[in-house]
Amino acid sequence: MKKIFLLFAAVAVLFSCQKKNEYTINGTVVDPDYEGDTIYVQKIGENEFVTVDTVVIKNGSFTLKGTADSTYLRFFALSKSKPSLPVLVEPGVIKVTFDSLSSVSGTPVNDAYNTFKGEVAGLEKKISAVIKEYNRAEAEGKDTDSIEQSYDTIVEEITRLSFEFAKENIHNELGEYVFLSSAGMFKTGQQKELLDMASDKFKAMPMMQRLSKFVENAERVAEGKKFADFSMQDPSGKDVSLSDYAGKGKYVLVDFWASWCSPCRAEMPNVVEAYKKYKAKGFEVVGVSLDKDKNAWLKGIKDLNITWPQMSDLLYWKSPVVELYAFQGIPHTVLLDKEGVIIAKNLRGKALDEKLAELLK
Repeated sequence: MKKIFLLFAAVAVLFSCQKKNEYTINGTVVDPDYEGDTIYVQKIGENEFVTVDTVVIKNGSFTLKGTADSTYLRFFALSKSKPSLPVLVEPGVIKVTFDSLSSVSGTPVNDAYNTFKGEVAGLEKKISAVIKEYNRAEAEGKDTDSIEQSYDTIVEEITRLSFEFAKENIHNELGEYVFLSSAGMFKTGQQKELLDMASDKFKAMPMMQRLSKFVENAERVAEGKKFADFSMQDPSGKDVSLSDYAGKGKYVLVDFWASWCSPCRAEMPNVVEAYKKYKAKGFEVVGVSLDKDKNAWLKGIKDLNITWPQMSDLLYWKSPVVELYAFQGIPHTVLLDKEGVIIAKNLRGKALDEKLAELLK
């Protein structure tokens, strides 16, 4: 009798485990035009999304069932070539809805992701409104500083939400995905914090290995560190180095730019004004161009009234300085003190003038 009871208990435990690991994904597709179409279930491959399952939409819905011994990430798409909605497959009943704003809910992590994406969507609507306001103000010749500050505040909030979700979920594939897709928004310290928490398998991904390298380089050129030297050619073809100017007793602004870069061109008048105002007080600028066409570079120098030293290797984004100084966009500026120590980055407009006024009283 005791043996029978033990056998019954073992079967009950096994059945319980099976039920515990089961998941059901109930999907709804609101747009009737998709009736009879295929939902593609995909995963991230090495260089592309790979389809691992399909299901047909019937009466505006679809269902998938299975067991998951551990959580894993899948993407549900209405088109094979366009992955759409990330879903963390975990035990429980998961609801997926394709609408103007797609959603996923029903299990703890998916619920958290749905809340996160809803908050981000609301902030993205605010950004659209701010951009329209900025365009109107600019067209009317009005001051746009307060509008730009509003934009920056919203972006900072999106970044905060993304970082918090990634940090809280870095040990599941959905958190890793948010980190992967939002890494460019995060500061170097935030990137390093998440990398330190991540699994070895995740960090072994090629993109994460590149990010780790980026973080290493960023730490080498962080504020408080000595500048990293490099050599290129000036407009006349002469070999020059950053060390020809940096650490020589002047404050030096290293300005990474390009003639094809609209934001660079928009910021250049501020740099021109700062150079005129502070050059005689011990301020120097060194322009480092990411141009790939020498004539375009030379024309940009002339058109933008650039009179300070310039250098370029004409290698565009393949230039070694991009990796050396760990930046992902231009204009990118690095301010060095008289000894060549990095004291600030990306000072623009009024911020640049205020910093120079403080240093060169």
